[in-house]
Amino acid sequence: MTHPHTHEHHPHSGQHDRPGHGPAPEGDTGLAEILDLDAALGAPVMAAALDAASRALDAAPHSVVDLGAGTGTGTLALATRFPDAQIHSLDASATMLDRLGAVAASAGVADRVRTHLVDLDADWPDVVPGAADLAWAALSLHHVSDPARVLRQAWGALRPGGVLVVTEFTGATTYDPADLGTGRDGLGPRLVAVLAAHGYPVTAEWTADLGAVGFAPVERHETALTATGRTTDGARYLALQLSMNRARLTQDLSAADLAALDAAIASLEARTSEVVLSSGRAFWVAVRPAGDEAVTAHDHSDREHADHEPTDHADHADHQHGTRR
Repeated sequence: MTHPHTHEHHPHSGQHDRPGHGPAPEGDTGLAEILDLDAALGAPVMAAALDAASRALDAAPHSVVDLGAGTGTGTLALATRFPDAQIHSLDASATMLDRLGAVAASAGVADRVRTHLVDLDADWPDVVPGAADLAWAALSLHHVSDPARVLRQAWGALRPGGVLVVTEFTGATTYDPADLGTGRDGLGPRLVAVLAAHGYPVTAEWTADLGAVGFAPVERHETALTATGRTTDGARYLALQLSMNRARLTQDLSAADLAALDAAIASLEARTSEVVLSSGRAFWVAVRPAGDEAVTAHDHSDREHADHEPTDHADHADHQHGTRR
């Protein structure tokens, strides 16, 4: 059963001209596929973060907010790990939320998943009813224009004793073999270096920012996603990733490097590659102190409104499943 209601979607003036900033382009099926593959290959990272969140929580969560839910892999993992929780999945892409709704329905958890079409640069706490037990931001916080504001909003949206989990890339990226199996010496390190010069992957360090907001304790954990051409998902993920990176770097790599990259992609697509990628990840588990009753979610929302000029808004439909955002 669908339970439509309306919420306010506030426009914003944030700058999204830097790598990793702004919502995902609508209709980008390649991006949606690589996000799903990233989640599948990163299942051990997800499990470690969920385990850490469970240890930090003082009780089983009943209200969870997925900030920047994307295609819904995080939402599904949260709904599976916490069977008594209602999951509020927030994203700025209607396409991503449609995909999320289908995933939730297929997994039989649509009755516990409520989607919200909202930009994290807007007043997203307004669409979350009551105080949340757990907030989850997987590879999404670096997309916003004002992360400090979003962290303050997350702190205010959580109940005292609530937990925020944030995951990010660390920038520690390696390919084995370093020539990507092409015989072109140093191809992998050159690719990583040129991408880094362009700001990819987008990395962030949140320990100090989380502490400044008032979270305590704040734990930081390092891990890595591993993808190998020996598996179907790994080969597809690596082929998509290298193809996207090649399109970005046609003016930065030599003709010989581009030809070798094409050969590496062809080998992955033919399932003859044994390349292994290690992509560094970090996650933070931050607790809003249990004795801190000074600011409620509504008080925090009022403070945010006071700190920013009011903006016009339009009502949009918000569906529990079969999502529209």
